[in-house]
Amino acid sequence: MSLITPAGTQSQSPNQSELVIRATTRMVSVDAVVTDKEGRPVTNLTKDDFTILEDGKPQTVASYAVSEAGATSQQRPKAQPVLPPHVTTNRPDVVESSDRIAVLLLDGLNTPPQNQNYLKQQMLKFLAEHFDPSRKLAVVVLSEKLIVLQTFTSDPALLKTALQKFQAVAPAVARNAGEWDLSTTYVSTPEISLPPEAHGGPDSSGADPTQVPTSGGSSDTFANDIAYMMRRFENEAQNFARDTRVNITLDALQQIARFLSGQRGRKSLLWFSTAFPVAVSGINPEDLSTSRNYGDKLRVTTNLLNDAHVAIYAIDAAGLAGGALGDASQSGRDATGRIMLTVEANRKLAKDEFARMATDDTLERAALDTGGRFFHANDISNSIALSLDEAGSYYMLSYYPTNKKWDGKFRQVRVKVNRPGLTVRSRQGYFAIDAARKNAGTKTDDLKAAVSSIALPSTQVTFMARALPPAKNSELMVEFAVDSNTVSFETVARPSGSGTQVARQNCNLSFEVQAFTPDGKLVKGAGQSADADLEPETYERVRKQGIPMKVPISLNAGKYMLHLGVRDNHTGLIGTAELPVVVGGS
Repeated sequence: MSLITPAGTQSQSPNQSELVIRATTRMVSVDAVVTDKEGRPVTNLTKDDFTILEDGKPQTVASYAVSEAGATSQQRPKAQPVLPPHVTTNRPDVVESSDRIAVLLLDGLNTPPQNQNYLKQQMLKFLAEHFDPSRKLAVVVLSEKLIVLQTFTSDPALLKTALQKFQAVAPAVARNAGEWDLSTTYVSTPEISLPPEAHGGPDSSGADPTQVPTSGGSSDTFANDIAYMMRRFENEAQNFARDTRVNITLDALQQIARFLSGQRGRKSLLWFSTAFPVAVSGINPEDLSTSRNYGDKLRVTTNLLNDAHVAIYAIDAAGLAGGALGDASQSGRDATGRIMLTVEANRKLAKDEFARMATDDTLERAALDTGGRFFHANDISNSIALSLDEAGSYYMLSYYPTNKKWDGKFRQVRVKVNRPGLTVRSRQGYFAIDAARKNAGTKTDDLKAAVSSIALPSTQVTFMARALPPAKNSELMVEFAVDSNTVSFETVARPSGSGTQVARQNCNLSFEVQAFTPDGKLVKGAGQSADADLEPETYERVRKQGIPMKVPISLNAGKYMLHLGVRDNHTGLIGTAELPVVVGGS
């Protein structure tokens, strides 16, 4: 018998005498890595050695814990549990806080193919020279979507096989966003019939090379007007493709954050990429009119990573690339063979330098905002080893903010230690978001979107699910059992029969089931919601046994992959999983 009644069948509706009590005091957790002058982890600090500042104001450390690399490295690894037939779960198989886990993200979407080949060589070199079997690594690739090459393993042979599968590619989205240089002032005379009274255009030898392109006007030549419009059109085309790349990349980082959320402790994401610019601008008029800034989108993503205690170790896949000035392949001539004048050459160098700094800034900002590091060196293998070695030892600190106003604004967090000569790396802050207000009215859209594409399961809300083969002409019944310790409950006071207020625990969940064919085509979806006020006895039972819910779905005979999802509507957190089923056959 279900303990949760679907929202649509509840007999009691809220009334004016109802009192809803929400906790306004929340604990903020910060993981911090402390190293000495030689870069070695420091693990002998006490709670009193730390000071936490939020927007410059001291906070009281409420809890303190230290995790030291190698503390459990001698323990035998636990065998992964074997699930019964027709059952799935998104519960992480790595649950010990002392395990050092990391995800290696090979960013083929934002990295040129030649850099991808070098990156692959360096990663294989790392496995051969530096790999520590006490670590568990997963390998994922980003092209036009996120692809899992290897789930968590400490077997170097499996990791090597996964890396050997990786082939350098240039996705269509990346090719369409290539940086084309249209900043030269030279343009050939267009073959357009003009009336005899038209004057001012350049002759067939080209434009005056000393004239800077402008945005138009009566004094501009006709050719320069066309050149300006061409450059602006190309900028818009590049920005459209770049917008697509940025959205795909940030969505992939958010998927990884949700995937790692259920793992305990501090996790590392090694992001190998040449990245995208956090801001797009330039020195020409057409650049200013087509500028972009992705800073806010990036910070929202890093905030989600921080909530999951994921630190980004960004490793520039291009290594120490030289600028155009020292590039022997640059002859100093433009596309027509003319020697570029000083103005043109300086403009080209400024544009290249601006683009390089913008992309480096993206990697560095993502790393610093999450308490990680940015590596810009040719020895990528060594950068991987340093990232994993540092990430194994950390402190977990928590505090209750003195500022109780949850207004959605960003709050800066700084962690300091009272010992000289030490470096602290931790998250840079968080958004003070009221989850109840933020998630009002968004119960279905984000859940459906998360369930429709499950490259990595989300573990923010964990559950088990079962779908037994149905009898002939019967609906397929998907049975959920949600882990109650990953769900938020709100205390509500309801009037009893005697008129007194009785405290109950409100649980508000949404469930989603989507059936896909083996070739990935969506066939049908079904949803269910549960909004229930649990009496004390029922609440205690679900805390121990989980929260049950059944979602029926009608399917024709055939093989399907079910995409399953649960959303906690109090917090907006989501859990997803997959389950293969066969309807009407064995």
